[in-house]
Amino acid sequence: MLRNFWARLSRWVYGCWRDAVKRLAFIAGLLTIACWLLLMGPPNFSTASVPQRFSDPQLEVQTVQDVEDLRLTLGDSPSPDRETMRIKLRVDYAFIAAYVALLASLGVVQSRRGGWARSAGVVAALAAVAAGVFDVLENLAIADILDVKIAGTTGPMLEAIRQPSRIKWSLAALSVVLVLLSHFAGPGTGKSRTS
Repeated sequence: MLRNFWARLSRWVYGCWRDAVKRLAFIAGLLTIACWLLLMGPPNFSTASVPQRFSDPQLEVQTVQDVEDLRLTLGDSPSPDRETMRIKLRVDYAFIAAYVALLASLGVVQSRRGGWARSAGVVAALAAVAAGVFDVLENLAIADILDVKIAGTTGPMLEAIRQPSRIKWSLAALSVVLVLLSHFAGPGTGKSRTS
């Protein structure tokens, strides 16, 4: 049974490797997992960080409601948690590139199926790229507040984080849903171009 599993897995990897777009999706998937593990790893936020809505300070900062939320999550500038956030932002840029490549290539793979899957795949790929753009805008807005003291943090600075974050999550969810729907809902009405 284990030998059958390895044989099927080997055939699947070989099939992915033969197609350039599937190979890109495969590599991007591995890189996405690796970047996510780096984001979850050290350096860790200190015990002084007390996020109010999420257990993860990175998610908390993306949805920060007011300066008090920011103070509870990152402390006042300068703080070790703000430096940790600065390091996490650098890794997040690699994560953005990886997940955008993954979702966009999966969208292209699904668009080859023809029928309605073609449109769903194209929209999924475009939504993934747009999600990446808004994720970068969100990171830039977070980087802008890391050296600003709590007293100097304004509502528009926090909104510059929240707005791109909302759009990013919506576009990423749309991309994932379209890829999954076009994959699991069966072949499109057109001829499949891939095996």
